[in-house]
Amino acid sequence: MAFKKLGRDLENLMRKLRGLPKIDKDAINMIVQSLQRSLLESDVQVELVFQMTENIKKEARNTDLQRARRKDFVIKLVHDELVKTIGGKSAPIRIKPGKSNVILLVGIQGSGKTTTVGKLARFYKNKGYKVATVTTDTWRPGAYEQLIQLTEQIGVKCYGNPNEKNAIKLAVRETKKAINDGHNIIIVDTAGRHKEEKELMKEMEKIEKSLKPNEVILVIDGSIGQQAYSQAEEFAKTTNIGSIIVTKLDGTAKGGGALSACAATNQSIRFIGVGEKLDDFEEFNSSTFVGTLLGIPDIEGLVKKVEEAEIDVDPDMVKRMMKGKFTLDDLYLQLKSIKKVGKMKNILAMVGGGNIPDALTDDAEKNLEKWRVVLDSMTSEEKFDPKIIKKTRKRRIALGSGTDYATINRMLDQYNQMKKFFKKALQMQKKGKGMPGIPGMGKQGAQFMNKLGKDFKF
Repeated sequence: MAFKKLGRDLENLMRKLRGLPKIDKDAINMIVQSLQRSLLESDVQVELVFQMTENIKKEARNTDLQRARRKDFVIKLVHDELVKTIGGKSAPIRIKPGKSNVILLVGIQGSGKTTTVGKLARFYKNKGYKVATVTTDTWRPGAYEQLIQLTEQIGVKCYGNPNEKNAIKLAVRETKKAINDGHNIIIVDTAGRHKEEKELMKEMEKIEKSLKPNEVILVIDGSIGQQAYSQAEEFAKTTNIGSIIVTKLDGTAKGGGALSACAATNQSIRFIGVGEKLDDFEEFNSSTFVGTLLGIPDIEGLVKKVEEAEIDVDPDMVKRMMKGKFTLDDLYLQLKSIKKVGKMKNILAMVGGGNIPDALTDDAEKNLEKWRVVLDSMTSEEKFDPKIIKKTRKRRIALGSGTDYATINRMLDQYNQMKKFFKKALQMQKKGKGMPGIPGMGKQGAQFMNKLGKDFKF
């Protein structure tokens, strides 16, 4: 996943920082050098990296604090500088209720812009708006047909004319049709273009001037790398960029280019695309995102997602899970219900930091059905106390379920790692009182655990 290595590097750096006996000049230099290396390896623009780390170094050296507070202060400096780089606070919503609103999407070729139009249309339709889409791409064969296929899946009307070759005329005419038909959000797709394609960049500028959109959103491919800064900078010079959507954050992209794009446009990320499906689309919160990278649990974010999913929580199961005293049946039911909230990796990152073992992420979602068959071949005693499952029992379970040893071992490994994970998370949260002022940590964690303690009496 994008940012995975950066997250691990940053979390390890924070762990190393907390273990230092004191924060002096040498310690600050070590922290800054490690941070520079991690950001550069993640494809963040060189000049931006040195600007960020110089700000951290200067502030850390010039602020006089008591020794006990310096570690927390430096961690917060890193957090705040990263948040500032990706736009600080979330971009303001520019949708005006009761009026027709036009959103113009721009970006380079292959950034996933047309798919993002479909995702954004679905997002606003689910918010209760009457949404339409317009395609103005007269260059790419099949662009109109692709958007039609996407919008038909979500019941949104698509306007366009594959026979019209003038993109400006097409944009104005079809957008007016969508407005006259009573749509209150019209999302306009444009042809992908590169900063060197001067004719296309001028066309994009003319489309914006003709439509006068409520907002122009830049769509950036999370895997674009070092060229993201210069591309985003040129788009910002040509159009009035209001926010950013980063796509393809579900792959192996390093992701640093997205951070560079924010700095180049001086705008923040509003949404991220985390998969190919239309519902693989999330609102973005910079503080939550950076907190996860640094290993700072986002307890409030987790609670919000659970409430939105309206999951019925079994108090006894929560109590057992949080104490690390749960059965294999508990594990299966919890993983199955957690799929309603979001991908397992995102949920676990919220409660325990960003450095999540692979066995706790993809395996849990891919193998649920196999595990159900395995569990059906186990005795109640084995499900209650998996420690007793040795070679002889594994052989019987494998024969009874028609599965191999590897599937059984993966399930048991998942169970053992989950027990350790929740025990560690519980310990971290109970110690959270010692980390005041760090967003997403300390006070939030302590308050959350106190609430769980009152609700579930543990």
